[in-house]
Amino acid sequence: MNNTAFTSRASEYKSSMWLLYIAAALLYSLTACSPKLSKPPQSASASTSSGKLMVGSPAVKLEIHHININNGDASVIRIVHADGSETKVLIDGGQMSADQRLLPYCNAMFKDASFKYVILTHYHNDHYNGLLALGDGTIRGEYYIDLGGYNMDGFVSSGNLSKIQPADNTCPWTDTTGIFGGTMDDYITAIGKAADNFGLKRYTPMTTTSDKISDLIGVVVPIDTFMIGTKTYPINMRCVALWGFTMSSTGTAVDNWKNGASKNDPCIAFVLECGEFRYFFGGDMGGDPTGSYIDQETTLAGGFQYLYKGAKSYYNPGASYDGHVCGFKANHHGSAHSNNSTFLNGMRPGVCVTSAGSNEAWHLPSIDFLKRLAATIPLTPASDIPTFAPPFTKAQGFFFTNLFNFTAGNSLTVANGLFAARNKTGYQYGNAPGQFKRSYQVIVALNNSVINFSKQSTYGVVSVDSAFKVSPFLTVIGCHQR
Repeated sequence: MNNTAFTSRASEYKSSMWLLYIAAALLYSLTACSPKLSKPPQSASASTSSGKLMVGSPAVKLEIHHININNGDASVIRIVHADGSETKVLIDGGQMSADQRLLPYCNAMFKDASFKYVILTHYHNDHYNGLLALGDGTIRGEYYIDLGGYNMDGFVSSGNLSKIQPADNTCPWTDTTGIFGGTMDDYITAIGKAADNFGLKRYTPMTTTSDKISDLIGVVVPIDTFMIGTKTYPINMRCVALWGFTMSSTGTAVDNWKNGASKNDPCIAFVLECGEFRYFFGGDMGGDPTGSYIDQETTLAGGFQYLYKGAKSYYNPGASYDGHVCGFKANHHGSAHSNNSTFLNGMRPGVCVTSAGSNEAWHLPSIDFLKRLAATIPLTPASDIPTFAPPFTKAQGFFFTNLFNFTAGNSLTVANGLFAARNKTGYQYGNAPGQFKRSYQVIVALNNSVINFSKQSTYGVVSVDSAFKVSPFLTVIGCHQR
């Protein structure tokens, strides 16, 4: 490369890094002013997180909160508006009762515990126990989204049955007793009480009796909007898998189901889409066809190639790449049977947050998963980041709500060896000394003149400690451009 070309490229790098640095400053200033409440709200209403917020003041920040509820999953998508209003989506509720960790976090970090959508990815109690608080109104939702396949007769008043009854004909496991032999009674009871007493409604795009469950693959659930200049862009969640059906490389639904599959396998999976930023939530989706598991991840890697085309390195754009997803919550808490190499390498992600806990019997995350995660190469590799970049600038970030050494495998020791000294990699876990109950936020600054999210994706990661104090930025990633 001649001196003129080198000088030009260096100037481009510096300009790009300066924009990223400004974006990080904007992100941190927005994070620092997040509202906190000293005690739970006593009269939360679902309408506070919906309706008018869709047409309210401009969105200025998108946050993805992965809440440390020890075993299980609980995540919140939160869009903050210029006037301080917010739109929120709750995905799963964890294994503990909501008052132990989920509600204290919501009451400290958000304006209230009211959500536009409450989503249950699948019917395991480490995902739905926290959602039982819908029944007494301490958590509120305008709409709920789950797999259906059960009968609400007797769980909700007849006057509310029509607005909440799932369409049983969409479920391949339906029988006369309800799904899983009636084990869902506590969850169904909570949904019924929320419908009767707090206005909860079922969200479904199924409108006719001829609709099939496979028709839901690719359906978009609208959350909010944001603006770039005078143009408005949607913030959506796109359904890419449920009941064993998976979006494929042709954009059609492929049936990955098999008889005898486990309760993990019918998960609802979504991609959060906000301009060029996309983030995947897959519940306990599997990527292993052996035993009782099914492999949806390999199929979905092709689905991502169909959906997301033309991504290039953020700092050093060259050849374009199809299938890139900016970040994701690790499937099935980092199980050995999930997050297979085809799935991980196809996404080329910038960030992964793993929700794992202390359950010795589960011993999650698995060693196999940690090794596969360490082998992934982001779309914008460390070698593309200029040497003069600020120290918080990373190529990838790997964050774990908890890491422990178990009898069945020393996950903590292995993760430290793989990630602690890895080049340009952000790494932290939540049960390190002084960090117990550490949660993580992935933050995207919207409605600013620095980053054009119709063409670029940039985001940062912070942690939240047990006193709900937000850290400085752990990692800022220039993910990709188009």
